[in-house]
Amino acid sequence: MAWSNQQIFKALSELPEEIYGLRAAEGEWPLGRIATHLLGSGEWYRYILTGEKWTDLKSIRDHQILFDSAQHLANLDQILIEQSKLEDEIIEFQNENGLDRTTRSMVLSQAVTHAAEHKGQMATVLKLHGFLLDLDRFDLWSFESK
Repeated sequence: MAWSNQQIFKALSELPEEIYGLRAAEGEWPLGRIATHLLGSGEWYRYILTGEKWTDLKSIRDHQILFDSAQHLANLDQILIEQSKLEDEIIEFQNENGLDRTTRSMVLSQAVTHAAEHKGQMATVLKLHGFLLDLDRFDLWSFESK
């Protein structure tokens, strides 16, 4: 997932900056918000797993912000990689409803699934507007062939 996240951000940076405002339909999130959401969710997973609070993220609206955000995303992904080496256990954390619990493995599974969902969403937005984000370039088989 970490490799794929970086490759997706790199691919986005090679497209015109207008992409960050594109939407699948009226009322849907623009692509830049979806990309920013990947960072926000990474911070949420970090908080659940480590207790470290989230930061004020800059909304991705141009290539420079995307570039600046890529390193932060890599750092968040590295935390998930390190957490995957630990034994599974029940983790308690505070959310908007109070105390909650989950397992480390559930958070890690959610992180991967959630990122894949939004990568598909970004690819769809781009396709609707005539751009190609070929997700097959960023799958396991592409990673293994590098």
